[in-house]
Amino acid sequence: MKRTFLAASAFALTVAILFPLRSSRALQEAPPRVVEYTERVQMSTGEVRKGDVCATFYPELESNEFFRGLQRTETDEGRTFRKYSQLVTTYPPSLRIQIDVRISICDADIYTPAPIPDFLKTLHFKVQWKKAMYLRPVGSFSVESIPLTLDQSENRKVLVVQIHDSTNVPLTDHLILTILSPDGKILSRMAARP
Repeated sequence: MKRTFLAASAFALTVAILFPLRSSRALQEAPPRVVEYTERVQMSTGEVRKGDVCATFYPELESNEFFRGLQRTETDEGRTFRKYSQLVTTYPPSLRIQIDVRISICDADIYTPAPIPDFLKTLHFKVQWKKAMYLRPVGSFSVESIPLTLDQSENRKVLVVQIHDSTNVPLTDHLILTILSPDGKILSRMAARP
């Protein structure tokens, strides 16, 4: 009986010692995660609410053909970017954020479009680069409203933010788009993380 107990204890001890080694080896051999982009990089969405009207912002980051075919590889050491097997480390010199703004009645049981409210005309934007916890302003940008056809424009608006100088900005930095009230209060914040 004592011999069986000792054998079982030795077996349990061996399993306890070897199992973590196998687990850590399996984790080390996990293939890197690869993400391939299309023409645009979706950003997080934002919302500005005034009374019972909500304006929801759906921004996408783009720059001609820069993002098409760009691949991000994530490993334990960090993220790397390649396009056609060439290492890419920085954003292109100019970028655009196209924002589809949809206006609706907040908290309605079903989606209920609302006319474009006046408060959308008074919003201000701030665009920044984020590295770790540090924010720095984008060199230069402009915002323009794109006209839509009559049947589309009742409860939608398209805004384009042109970022004029993104030279030498590392692709590992995040792009932060902030919507501000006329008095500078933050109403919503959206981020692009390629």
